Amino acid sequence: MEKIKSIVQGDLLAFKTVDGNYKAIMCTATNKKSPQNFTFIALTYNDPKCPDEIEIRKESFWGCGTSKAYYFKYSLEEQEKMWAFHPEIKPFLIGSYNLIIWRKDFLKFRDNVLKIGNLNIVNNIDKNGNYGINVNSWKSLNNFFTVQIKTIFNDIGQKTFKLESIIKN
Repeated sequence: MEKIKSIVQGDLLAFKTVDGNYKAIMCTATNKKSPQNFTFIALTYNDPKCPDEIEIRKESFWGCGTSKAYYFKYSLEEQEKMWAFHPEIKPFLIGSYNLIIWRKDFLKFRDNVLKIGNLNIVNNIDKNGNYGINVNSWKSLNNFFTVQIKTIFNDIGQKTFKLESIIKN
């Protein structure tokens, strides 16, 4: 497995957690200014087999319907696609629950993570969300996906949205 040298918006990363299943995250934004960090969304993939990009496209991510999107704009085409997949949120738009990973922390556990593809996604999905956490170690990433994920999203009102709803054509 080749070490991940860079991460850009849309990169899909997969990793095996302590429960023996693979999980996946997708990069929604990068901050290249010092101190560098990456913003990811947690995907719903949970399987003993490592996913590929085709399988990941069928998955969902956690987030919320939000009116904040009027500050961080989506194009009319992007809005219509969101509503086509999730008419229950109209006139609101989708924002994501964010996992923030600082580059210095990611470098410590990147050997445990595979880059499995890249999807062309809408901009600002991370800015239109309303919650997030800092993931600062391999242990905290594992804990999030094997322990916290079971309760955290219900506690703060997050729901799943189809990944296809934010992929550009």
